[in-house]
Amino acid sequence: MLGKHGRLWISRWVLTSLMLGLAIIFLTISANAASANSLQQEFQQAAKKYHVPVKVLMSVSYNETLWESHNGKPSVAGGYGIMHLTDVSASAVTSSKNGLKVAAKTTASQTLKKAAALTGKSVKTLKTDTKANIEGGAALLAFYQKQLGKSLTSDVNSWYGAVEKYSQDGTKQAAAFFANHVYKTIKSGASKSGTIITAQKVSPLKDQSEDAQLQSTPGATDGPDGLPIEWIPALYKEFDNKGDYGNYDIANRPSDGLKIDYIVIHNTETTFDEAINLFSTTASYTSANYVVSSVQGTVAEMVQPQNVAWHAGNWYINSHSIGIEHEGYAAVGGYWYTEAMYQSSADLVKYLAAKYNIPLNRQHIIGHDNVPGLTPASQKTMHWDPGTYWDWNHYFDLLGVNFKDSQGAGESNIITITPDANHNLTADSGQKVTDAGVTLPLKGSNFVYLYKQPSFSSDLIADKDFTTADSGTTEKDDWTDKAVEGQQFYKIGQSGDWTEIDYGGQNAWFYNPDNANTTGATGKVVTPIGSKAISVYGSAYPSQSLLKKNKVTGIKPSPIYTMQPGQHYVFGGEVTSDYFNSHFDSNRAKNVIKGTDKYVQIQFNHRIAFVKAADVTVK
Repeated sequence: MLGKHGRLWISRWVLTSLMLGLAIIFLTISANAASANSLQQEFQQAAKKYHVPVKVLMSVSYNETLWESHNGKPSVAGGYGIMHLTDVSASAVTSSKNGLKVAAKTTASQTLKKAAALTGKSVKTLKTDTKANIEGGAALLAFYQKQLGKSLTSDVNSWYGAVEKYSQDGTKQAAAFFANHVYKTIKSGASKSGTIITAQKVSPLKDQSEDAQLQSTPGATDGPDGLPIEWIPALYKEFDNKGDYGNYDIANRPSDGLKIDYIVIHNTETTFDEAINLFSTTASYTSANYVVSSVQGTVAEMVQPQNVAWHAGNWYINSHSIGIEHEGYAAVGGYWYTEAMYQSSADLVKYLAAKYNIPLNRQHIIGHDNVPGLTPASQKTMHWDPGTYWDWNHYFDLLGVNFKDSQGAGESNIITITPDANHNLTADSGQKVTDAGVTLPLKGSNFVYLYKQPSFSSDLIADKDFTTADSGTTEKDDWTDKAVEGQQFYKIGQSGDWTEIDYGGQNAWFYNPDNANTTGATGKVVTPIGSKAISVYGSAYPSQSLLKKNKVTGIKPSPIYTMQPGQHYVFGGEVTSDYFNSHFDSNRAKNVIKGTDKYVQIQFNHRIAFVKAADVTVK
């Protein structure tokens, strides 16, 4: 039993600890606020120095980089710092005559050097010092305004032409696309980590763009108004007299019975030009419907959406999807995807999703890494792009979807993976991301690791069709132990800071303190009927007998997993079985073999999958 002095000592200790804790919180908040205020002040100072409206300067930066400096590392387009000042080597410039590509590559090559000349600061300083980088961007805007014969006015509406020129694109479509987004941001306002653009009514003087003397490109493409897009057809020809052909199939979707259910997001692992050439000039047996460049988001349409591009490595998914390639690398040094590319791609996806009635969720807007194999063996060879650093949260925000909003109605044990940058991967826990053993950045990763037990000392889960090892790895291409932003799973239980879910036939745990990495959701849940395991497929193909009857050989619907009784997976829709029996130069309706089997799509593991509707209950 404590005496009077013991109670007094404890009270003082508690009070002191509380005051110390509050002081630490106050200092942390103050430091964060000071950092944000510092950035806001740097924009204001640079705007004043070069006589540029601060909202124009801030919005240009926001639409280039979301106010991220990326620690001095370049984007895929060769842009540095918060203003995305570009320094592309001459060797990266190609001599292609396809309008958009020439403009994108040649005019965006040296804004960094121009900014250095205008500010008197070194190229190295402009790359690595945020304040200097902002001044470089302000100096460029002022230079373009004067080059157009305009005054350095405080009226934000009078800077439209200078903003177009800042985009560094030589086509009216791409330059206007960028400028329109800049003014849209000013109109709506923007806020991030304490840095703020207050909303303001705008009416930009778009006639200024005529003074910029930008070239234009012809229409006849399938995309939203204002998107910088051109038609560059993929190769389509017979390669021999035995029926070998490529690089895509003619169809008449969805009128021929092939509903377009998915949009598949890829990254090229090449330059924009190399991807274009691969699809359009070589017998590569691969293609995409669209390719988006990292430089201001210019787009090449290569296979019309009604036709079937060869992009996903799964014929069923190919038959029911549109493939979009993005210039970039899933994990190379510090390279990062540009905001212009995200914006162009999101505008395109919104247009296509509305046109073909594709749901804007992560079971239908999927990465190549979410596409299942058709057989257990093919699971090992399936791709893993767009990879660890594709910002699904921001991408869906551009699509008008907030993963932190509860969606649907029904089962309440569903959770959406919404990783918090401070909690999904932590260095203190020993977590890391690797590329052949080389450590990659934790920041910007889009997933949570999945463990066998609720502990960082536990092994990561593994998949039998990816590795023979008992545990998963931290390698960037190991998709088997990662649950990604926006995916939804059934919550089994909770143990302290750890959440347990059904995942790929296993019980998987991930670190989730105070639900920092998830958002509660509602929807439909799929579970097996009865007491026996059921088959899980990578397609919704008709029966083997129906395929044989239609003289389709070499195709057999093969289970890739089993779902055990009592397991639960999130419902992604119901489809009727079909098979696209394609032939060169033929888009006849009878090429689509329609079955009668009903399949239910689920989010099974990292990838989507299908189960027969007769085998499950949906509640």
